[in-house]
Amino acid sequence: ELGWISKVHVNRPAVVRHAEQIKKWKTVKGNWQAAWLLKAVTCIDLTTLSGDDTPSNVHRLCFKAKHPIREDLLKALDMHDKGITVGAVCVYPARVTDAVNALKAAGCNIPVASVAAGFPSGQTPLQTKLAEIKLAVEYGAREIDIVISRSLVLTGQWEGLYEEIRQCREACGEAHMKTILATGELGSLANVYKASMIAMMAG
Repeated sequence: ELGWISKVHVNRPAVVRHAEQIKKWKTVKGNWQAAWLLKAVTCIDLTTLSGDDTPSNVHRLCFKAKHPIREDLLKALDMHDKGITVGAVCVYPARVTDAVNALKAAGCNIPVASVAAGFPSGQTPLQTKLAEIKLAVEYGAREIDIVISRSLVLTGQWEGLYEEIRQCREACGEAHMKTILATGELGSLANVYKASMIAMMAG
């Protein structure tokens, strides 16, 4: 829907004002705060994306994923038997098999996520991105975190961006896909908005 995308306008002063208001909102305290913090833990993708990642440090990460909070704290909150874990373990495609095996050995069903599609720069040919996604899924990743080509946004190639994301989604098969927009590199809030909408349109 390029006609609609072309009409997008973001009122930056209003956005800035609203962001300032959010900072002043009161935070929850006591048991409510503990409850929200526990919930936040279950939404975390515990991640290692280092050039020196090895099977052993991925194994340690997976242990932390299954036991993200100290047992004494969970007992104090009467949450020790609720199975609190992180939402996923995120690694590079080359480490997916290590993570899958470590989590299986730990007897838990935490999904493995993998960054793909030329993370973090996005400066990779589309065919290479698609091959990387397919390999990560083949290795056992249940979630793929793609990164878009920022140049498509900065040059206004909205159809090209749509097609890139659509093909990435197709390559994921049954795996869940998240799209990393790298908003700090998109030049304007209008571009962030447009890229967000196109990512959703593309699946």
